[in-house]
Amino acid sequence: MKNLIPLSAILLAAAVCADPADPQISNVRLAQNGVSRRVTVKYDLDEAAVVTMDVLTNGVSIGGANVQAVGGDCFKKVAAGNDHVVEWDPYLSWPDQKFGAGVVSVRMTAWALDNTPDYMAVDISAAAQPNTQTYYPAADFVPGGVTNSIYKTTKLLMRKIMAKDVEWTMGSTTLETKRNATREATHQVKLDGNYYIGVYGVTQAQWDLIQPSRLAPSYFNNAADRAMRPVEQVCYNEIRNAANSTTANTAHDWPNDPNPSSFLGKLRTKTGIDDFDLPSEAQWEFAARAGNGDTKWGDGSGILNADKDENLDLLGRYERDGGKVQNGTSYANPAQSCGATNGTAIVGSYAPNAWGLYDMHGNVWEWCLDWYAD
Repeated sequence: MKNLIPLSAILLAAAVCADPADPQISNVRLAQNGVSRRVTVKYDLDEAAVVTMDVLTNGVSIGGANVQAVGGDCFKKVAAGNDHVVEWDPYLSWPDQKFGAGVVSVRMTAWALDNTPDYMAVDISAAAQPNTQTYYPAADFVPGGVTNSIYKTTKLLMRKIMAKDVEWTMGSTTLETKRNATREATHQVKLDGNYYIGVYGVTQAQWDLIQPSRLAPSYFNNAADRAMRPVEQVCYNEIRNAANSTTANTAHDWPNDPNPSSFLGKLRTKTGIDDFDLPSEAQWEFAARAGNGDTKWGDGSGILNADKDENLDLLGRYERDGGKVQNGTSYANPAQSCGATNGTAIVGSYAPNAWGLYDMHGNVWEWCLDWYAD
């Protein structure tokens, strides 16, 4: 029993394309304070939706990284109504820029509640309140960028996976060395819904915020930056079925809801998101492959079918690339913040796959929701 998998909130969604029946924004008004340079946007919304904003000069976006320091009714769920207000402080995220007359506009977008944006950030800090998650239409809009340490400590950053009705090949082929043909036979799979999955594996710090009575145990408690390393000493039982690793409670086996005292039970209560769970094996593998076929790694590079694969070296650790070996004393590139006494790498130390998910090809094993079977 090793470690916790990236969490996934299963959210069924409609097609990504806008539909005439989708929520509509109207009567958008833009003003700027001549002294503070603060920009105020007001708008009307005909039904509840997630609302996002982009800023354009001469019709061209200034880029999501510059649309930060935004407050009010934006990047979150907003109720229907008129005169919603958004405040943007451009001097904090777009410094030394000036607006010329008539060249600046904002693009307000309303996302149906069953088709929310690509990224969701969920606050799990000590002061977090339920149902306050925020949403962003692309990676560059995520405050501080997806590699910001807050998404490895006090927030969970989730990526939407568009999987509904996509048919794909699950399992491994004979092109992959060390495969187990019985356990990993190829077969066609079609998932029935889209879902969010964690950009990173759940870290020691994140576990401790949710389950403080059972601080995340680790082989590497004395490691530098322990907080941002993945949980690797918790079992399935305490993730979902019970408050600890010794109490069995099959009444909470999937598809039943998690035990309220388990990590997932407490996470649901704290965040107000009742769909938080482990991903199924098929959801996990679909996300790991990131749209690539069975001859490719998750970033699209080829599987070299060798004990040491230079393409895989960039994505994760494994025995043959100098990662952790059987005696536990030899690790991957020291630049990855690893060492003989440090163990696991900080989440996100390796390159992401094509969908911006980290460590899907290695660092620690990751739990899935469903059962083991040949």
